[in-house]
Amino acid sequence: MSIAERSKWNEAHRGKTAGEPEPFVVEVLPLLPRGGLVLDVAAGRGRNALALARAGMRVVAADFSETAMPILADLARTHHLPIFPLLTDFDRFAFRDRSFDAIVNVNFLDRALFPEFIRALKPGGVLAVETFLVDQAEIGHPTNPDFLLKHHELRELIGALELMRYREGLAVYADGSRAWRASAVAKKI
Repeated sequence: MSIAERSKWNEAHRGKTAGEPEPFVVEVLPLLPRGGLVLDVAAGRGRNALALARAGMRVVAADFSETAMPILADLARTHHLPIFPLLTDFDRFAFRDRSFDAIVNVNFLDRALFPEFIRALKPGGVLAVETFLVDQAEIGHPTNPDFLLKHHELRELIGALELMRYREGLAVYADGSRAWRASAVAKKI
């Protein structure tokens, strides 16, 4: 990741708290293994990591923002939650084979990581992914096609995992905002 990108994200996180978890994460919590080790990809200030830890999981919250990780570390200490913030760059996926009981990836798209996610899941491990569809460019951010899934592309990216849930379409949130989303929950056999 470039210095400019890191600076942009550091500024986006500065002076803010974690916020509410993504509704998708709350929805799929019952499908994730309790007590297991979960990787929260691009965790930011930890809105999803906090929800995962409160649900009984140990969480490695990985992000490249030097601003976000200390915010999350403070929240984890204050609330006595098993969250382990990790400053990392996903240009190199440095996790061992069969390390995680679950991987949660929300609003971050790097297609090259999907084989790495599958490799890093334990047998029976769950991959939960939700991000933007190509239709999102018509209504708002993001607009870069590198960060937008084509229709049914997520199914291809999860490969040979056993599909538990899959959805594509327009999501409408409690505050009235809308976003075109694709989501999947799949298990490694």
